Amino acid sequence: MISWKMRAGLLAALLLMPCSSLLRQSGAAEPLRVLDLALSNEGEGRFRLHLKTSGPISLSRCRIRESGSASFLVLEFPNSESGLKPSYEFPQATVGTAKVTPIGGQGESGWRVEIPLKGMALLGWETAGEGMSLFLSAATATPPAAAAARIPYRLGVGDRLELSVYGHEDLHQELEILSDGTVILPMVGVVSVEGKTLSELREELEVKLKDFLVDPQVSLDVKEYRSQPVNVVGEVEKPGPYFLKGPTTLVDIIAQAGWMTREAGSEVIITRHEEAPGKGTQMRQIVVRKEDLVGSGQANNNPLIQAGDVVTVGPKQYFYIRGEVSQPGQYALENHPTLMKAISIAQGLTPFARKKGIELIRTVNGVPTTTVIDLKAIEEHKLEDIPLQMDDQILVPRRMF
Repeated sequence: MISWKMRAGLLAALLLMPCSSLLRQSGAAEPLRVLDLALSNEGEGRFRLHLKTSGPISLSRCRIRESGSASFLVLEFPNSESGLKPSYEFPQATVGTAKVTPIGGQGESGWRVEIPLKGMALLGWETAGEGMSLFLSAATATPPAAAAARIPYRLGVGDRLELSVYGHEDLHQELEILSDGTVILPMVGVVSVEGKTLSELREELEVKLKDFLVDPQVSLDVKEYRSQPVNVVGEVEKPGPYFLKGPTTLVDIIAQAGWMTREAGSEVIITRHEEAPGKGTQMRQIVVRKEDLVGSGQANNNPLIQAGDVVTVGPKQYFYIRGEVSQPGQYALENHPTLMKAISIAQGLTPFARKKGIELIRTVNGVPTTTVIDLKAIEEHKLEDIPLQMDDQILVPRRMF
């Protein structure tokens, strides 16, 4: 089985290129028959698309087709028969109608399934004895990866480059961009590279090398990205420093860190230092709700990460309720609960509860403070409901007869 960590790590690459062909040898004499197509919700914005077949898959093709701003998941099963319906609707996920059509042309037969992704992303796939599963996520990289890929990466201090010149093996070497933003090349000498794209630098080097070589053809790649660090901390599988390799969204960087753990809370915070006119550098925090990040696909819910950002995935926060409620205990502090909502979460008051005199115990600057609240006054709108904070304790007293 492919773990969700491995699937999340494939996110950026799969958005930018077609998925690999899947090939498995099969000794079955009968043609493969594709029987059914179903989509199930795996939780946390993730879905499993399962194709049931009559036996092991001998050959299938999987790719992402881009058309303008739209992306389509295309699955093809050559030399197969179909028991599928012409179309499938999946109301539980933000994908379009799946269309089933025959493969035609060039003497090839079989069937094709095409699904508009509508902001979903392909995380990975696996084959089983009788079928194939693909794993999708509503946590897309926005702006769309195809558009983001058109924004070129600009080189910086610490990046390592690999240089080669066609027909001149002696010029092949690795170069590190020095602290002054330069590299030193044979024959050419010192070249300023910081802030340039690979294509800009390649063209510049070819011009410079024409003084020494006939029609030089330069190949230049980034061997190691080291100039744009981002720190990911908190409830992720692999916290630590990461380096931007181009336009990277919040979902992208969390995926690189192995995705969120089960103990991740409801908010992700991006801490960023920005230059303010006349005020120098100021710290700014961008708060993104996890449910918006995983389930929305809107650009403002999945911001681009900048060099120097600190991404913090906080732990779950809790409040506690005791006394005369149906289900006292510890509850997650999610969706900004109030005192009234907390009592509802605990399945309401018992018949012996006293609404006047409910105690809210809250730690302020390390000191526990107790506030006595009249719940009946809140119900009658004579008193505003009270938003809860992390580690608040609610004590519902018993009526005295």
